[in-house]
Amino acid sequence: MIENLKEIKKDQLLSEVKKFADAKARFVTAVCNDLGDKLEVTYCFNYSPGMGMSSLRIVVGKDEEVPSITGIYLTAVLIENEMKELFGLKVKDIAIDFGGHMLLAQDSPVLPMLKTSEAAGGKGGE
Repeated sequence: MIENLKEIKKDQLLSEVKKFADAKARFVTAVCNDLGDKLEVTYCFNYSPGMGMSSLRIVVGKDEEVPSITGIYLTAVLIENEMKELFGLKVKDIAIDFGGHMLLAQDSPVLPMLKTSEAAGGKGGE
């Protein structure tokens, strides 16, 4: 269980992230989890000094677009590209979009972190 976790709706994401930026919190990372028919994304922030973390969590359908937070925290560009490549999270308007090849090569498995059969159907997947 994550302490200081706030469940929000997708349309609240940018306004909630902006609150962290306005409060001078650091963006730490985001984590994506395949729930079967949906994807869960948890964004983690830290207020300096200290080790305490606060998090935001959204749950979206696999076909839904999620707004990029890179307009607020450019450092999120790597994790958003990673979630897009590995889970197929449809992130809209990433500041720097690697087009699905930041981590994966042309012949790599497609969406290798998904639990569904989509993950095994790509090149290199069994």
